[in-house]
Amino acid sequence: MQEDILNLLENKSYTLSKLAKKLKIDKDILKTKLKELIKGNIITKFDKNYYILYSGKITINKSGFYGFITPLDDYKNEDIYTEDLNKLNVQEGDIVKYFIIKNNYNHKNEAIITQIIDHSINEIVGVVSAKMFNSKLKASITLIDESRTFPLLNAKESYDKAIAKCELTYDKFNNIMASLKEIVAYKDDPGKEISAIAAMYNFNVSFPIEVKEEVQNIPSSVREEDLKNRTDFRDLEIITIDGDDSKDFDDAIYVKKNGENYLLGVYIADVSNYVLFNHLLDIEAYDRGTSVYLADRVIPMLPRELSNGICSLNEGEDRLVLACIMNIDSNGRCLDSKIVEGVIKSKHRMTYNKVNKIINGDKDLINQYQDIYQMLIEANELHHILRNKRENEGSLDFDLPEYSFILNKDGSPKDIIKRERNDAEKLIEDFMIYANSEVAKHMMRLDLPFLYRVHDKPSEEKMANFFSFINDNESMKLIKRGIKPKNVQKILKDLSKKENNEILNNLLLRSMAKAKYSNDNIGHFGLALKNYCHFTSPIRRYPDLIVHRIIKDLILHPKNYEARYRYYTNNLAEIGLKTSIRERNAIECERDVDDMLYAWYMEKNIDKFYNGVITSIVSFGMYVEIDKGIEGLVHIKNINGYYTFDEKKLELISPKHTFKIGDKVEIVVIGSDRRTRKIDFMLKEDYLENEDSSYK
Repeated sequence: MQEDILNLLENKSYTLSKLAKKLKIDKDILKTKLKELIKGNIITKFDKNYYILYSGKITINKSGFYGFITPLDDYKNEDIYTEDLNKLNVQEGDIVKYFIIKNNYNHKNEAIITQIIDHSINEIVGVVSAKMFNSKLKASITLIDESRTFPLLNAKESYDKAIAKCELTYDKFNNIMASLKEIVAYKDDPGKEISAIAAMYNFNVSFPIEVKEEVQNIPSSVREEDLKNRTDFRDLEIITIDGDDSKDFDDAIYVKKNGENYLLGVYIADVSNYVLFNHLLDIEAYDRGTSVYLADRVIPMLPRELSNGICSLNEGEDRLVLACIMNIDSNGRCLDSKIVEGVIKSKHRMTYNKVNKIINGDKDLINQYQDIYQMLIEANELHHILRNKRENEGSLDFDLPEYSFILNKDGSPKDIIKRERNDAEKLIEDFMIYANSEVAKHMMRLDLPFLYRVHDKPSEEKMANFFSFINDNESMKLIKRGIKPKNVQKILKDLSKKENNEILNNLLLRSMAKAKYSNDNIGHFGLALKNYCHFTSPIRRYPDLIVHRIIKDLILHPKNYEARYRYYTNNLAEIGLKTSIRERNAIECERDVDDMLYAWYMEKNIDKFYNGVITSIVSFGMYVEIDKGIEGLVHIKNINGYYTFDEKKLELISPKHTFKIGDKVEIVVIGSDRRTRKIDFMLKEDYLENEDSSYK
């Protein structure tokens, strides 16, 4: 009977009488069954009619007045509109039970929410308003509507205007109460805005006390017993090459030319020697997943005693490493390689700037570093060989500009500068990519469970949309012959000759899949490599630490081989998924911080005019980029005239004018808000036309 009832209610609601008639069942018997189904939360009764209940996840419009529910079951697999938000205090992302009615005005499906199954927001970050008898939390930097405030427990008056992380509790009526968990930053703390965004993504600066206690038991220097069965590389001219302001050094190199061939040693901090499986430090590192690099700080994956201390390949200090030693011919082919545990003593802490000057002939620096000068020249030769090899195989380089912020003491942005990638930085990049690839090849040949860094090829539909947009039939033909790295690389080279090539490169990049971690080796499309992993940064990336562990557990020290083999076989998929998510969170966090700083920087430039270029067009307006990578929105409501959006061509069209991506425009800054991380522009001609505009 239950199946018959649900089949009927799937497409239409019924009263008791009509349902009994349809099913040809006695009303009293049916009524008893319907009560059971209501009690089981399978159906509901509303206005005399019975409805089937569905489960779904809600997305709320920015206005807060309506939303859409994405079904979690199979009901037509379409989002359902709802205005039924306030009754149950529904929040963004909540999982809800709902039934579907026909709206009497437009006769379209509409959802009525009956229950919140799971609250998506259990923690929030907000600004404390602490008064003696009436403390509140204003949720100003969260997914929750910015106008919302919640009663706040256990707040002191000294917390007023501080940024706090709070736990939310819900009573049976879904009223919300905030309970203070920790103070993220006090009102006068410099950089408190960045602290707030980091806290929103659950990237915590401090480590739990239990983890700190465990760290105290880790030695601060290499002991004699640690050297047992390790290869001693301390006599070699091994160096680190990093940025000027780097504090942790997890990779070092050594290069020696032998005839026409090259010996390349890549020495990576042996973090797994100190971060032991399933210890508190390991659990915390797994939870963090990655170090996060924000404008004025690093939120490390590991405590600084490790990241800047015993695990960092500091100049003149004995350090344990896992090394990949490779013999490479003059064409960039690896003749043989081995992975060994070792000990090194870095001879010099080199910077990209110094190395770049040395290989470009700076006599003073050449004299200062005479002991490694010849090695750097040979390393530079090898770098060009490896880069040419990668390029010949189809490796993609979108070469998009990157910017960094110079901050004042209070955390406000002083200036925005463009980052330059010099030869020394590319040299290290090429050596690390080569080592990562060789380690992955080694594991693939042995057919052992492993965590790969994979990058799927882009979908034909996205590529077709891109080439349709730029009206490039030749590239479309090329892609139809197969989406291969070599073909995409040729397209990138063709785009480099076009005006606004950076914008086109960025649009093409958006058509690409995202790289991730996986135990299923599908190759790395962007690097044009069949085998790739992350091996070279275990101080700042958890997947690299896992890769080191696998190598040790299954190859170098297979004492518990069967148990560890089973563990990796059963758990690598989950580890890959979780670390990929944490990586995406870190990227989003970094972007939000940058957006906040861009908006803060532009707050002092309201009413100023700039030349810009349209970088993207959406239904509600167009984004324009000015200098220093600053991008703002020209909202369609602020454009004079009536414009329609052409979704296929990505254009805003009116009878008199059409706006296209790549068009140069003059704009004026009409608004900028670090709190919302948004910058608003207006076209100069519209701004000047509107003599009575509130913007002037």
